[in-house]
Amino acid sequence: MANELKASRVLITGASGLFGRPLATVLAETNQVFALARFTNPEVRRDLEGRGISTITADLTNLETSGLPDVDYVVHAGAMLPSTGSEKDRAATFEVNVQATGRLLRRYGDVQGFLYCSSGSCYAYQGQKPLAEDDPYGLHNGIETYAASKIAAESLVTFLAREQQTPTTIIRIFTMYGPQSGTITKRIDMVRQGQVIPTYPDGPNHQCPLHVDDAVRLAQRALQVASVPPTVINFAGSETTTVQEYCTVAGNKLGLAPSFRDDPNAYYPIWPDVTRMHELLGRCRISVAEGVDSVLASASAGRSRDNWIPGSKD
Repeated sequence: MANELKASRVLITGASGLFGRPLATVLAETNQVFALARFTNPEVRRDLEGRGISTITADLTNLETSGLPDVDYVVHAGAMLPSTGSEKDRAATFEVNVQATGRLLRRYGDVQGFLYCSSGSCYAYQGQKPLAEDDPYGLHNGIETYAASKIAAESLVTFLAREQQTPTTIIRIFTMYGPQSGTITKRIDMVRQGQVIPTYPDGPNHQCPLHVDDAVRLAQRALQVASVPPTVINFAGSETTTVQEYCTVAGNKLGLAPSFRDDPNAYYPIWPDVTRMHELLGRCRISVAEGVDSVLASASAGRSRDNWIPGSKD
């Protein structure tokens, strides 16, 4: 299955983040890329520009869309995330995650493909079963405002895609991580530091970890399967594991025994059914063990990280 996008003009929002930055970097090898972000770290902007990427410094809170370039595809990865205060400011969260999404999709109603990055956090807890795309919405514990904003944005995107006949894909991102960031990365750091890891009390905490390198590759295909009404896809790793299992893998490599404690304030586990993803986008290539190795190697290199997970006290 050919995934690579070529000879296109692509706008990526959230282009300084875990997903947007490497996606912009890879797409720029075969496309003209416009990277939009606040760029609070000027080094990130300079790095992208050094790769031939056109940067746009803008804030989604007050985004003026009329001056944005004409493009063939849009990847809307920009969002107000839980760790940046979404649970403290409902109005700001909805302005960034919902209204800004609507303004962007209206501006780009005639693109060949619009990719909206939603979240697996929009699902209600279903216990020990994988979540399919038609399972009910719910407000994920501890990040209820963020989850509500993603549900609202999905509804708005679906409405506008139909009204404008804009080919659209909605990917519900589950447990994405990389050497520098993500909840999996945070938990591995907690193992390394001898901290107790909070887990949800209802049995094994199943997940399908998605390494950012796989996400970048599959996202290109996700743009190309855009449709009206939107194609909705769980976007996650191909391998099912649990928090307990991958922390133990990390512990074994470090010569440490991870410690866990049940905590109702920990994220309830979101475990995706990735059947549709495999059919439409393909399979992931990076195993959980390989992903753990990449995180541990990054830590050994002394690279700084800024992660947070609910229930952690440190």
